[in-house]
Amino acid sequence: MPGLFSTLMKSIHLSDLHFNGNISRRKIETLADDILGSGADLVIVTGDVTDRGRVAQFKLARDFLKSLRIPFIVVPGNREISVGAFWEWTIPRFSMMRYKHFFGDPDKVLYHPDGSDTVFFGLNSVHFLPAWPGTIRRATRHWLKEQAARFPDCSKVLFLHHPVLPVIRSSSYWAHILSEAGEMLNICSQYGITLILQGHKHRSAVMEISLPERNAKVVVSSCGAPLLSRWDSVYHIIEINRASIIIQQREFLEKSFAEKATYVFSFDK
Repeated sequence: MPGLFSTLMKSIHLSDLHFNGNISRRKIETLADDILGSGADLVIVTGDVTDRGRVAQFKLARDFLKSLRIPFIVVPGNREISVGAFWEWTIPRFSMMRYKHFFGDPDKVLYHPDGSDTVFFGLNSVHFLPAWPGTIRRATRHWLKEQAARFPDCSKVLFLHHPVLPVIRSSSYWAHILSEAGEMLNICSQYGITLILQGHKHRSAVMEISLPERNAKVVVSSCGAPLLSRWDSVYHIIEINRASIIIQQREFLEKSFAEKATYVFSFDK
């Protein structure tokens, strides 16, 4: 049997890229170079790929992700609903029109690479009119339970925009929460989802929550905003192994990204 640190999947966790015409091209290229040097198998983006949901910003974001030449999966953030397009806020069937054009379905994303023992579930936590607080629809929660039950022997990862766990050094304003946070943690512990990737807060944090009544642990990767200077210019490299999860924080310092900290979480199998 492979050892504790036999890597099944190495992934990049990005969030809150907020692509717009004012972001430094050099910083974008520096981020791309650092990601390419990681040897990652997958890039996961937990929302707010654009700053204002404009077509040009969606194109910048998609072109950046395609330039990496690594498979990528994305879920939307609240910034993907254009402020100026009132119909996206008021008419549900028109919500996320721009997002769908560039990135496909915003909800119920399932990614299970051929031959991999890791499966990823992406959920849309953005609600129209208004797009806060975050919420996961009942039908989507039911879908997650059904799909997670299909993979009893796989490592399972949930990714979404709004926080399931609160993050230190960030606002507690009600618009920044996920309404069903408790229920999502309950589903994760019940169906063997051991890793949650979240964004929205622009603060980088790595956390672990234990649920003794179910003998379960859930690790949470809360990504920063790697292209922004005002917040935590941090993204995460995640290695999912047979009995552990390793998360490295990569922070932009002056001219390049460098390791900030690395966390190892072990699981009994």
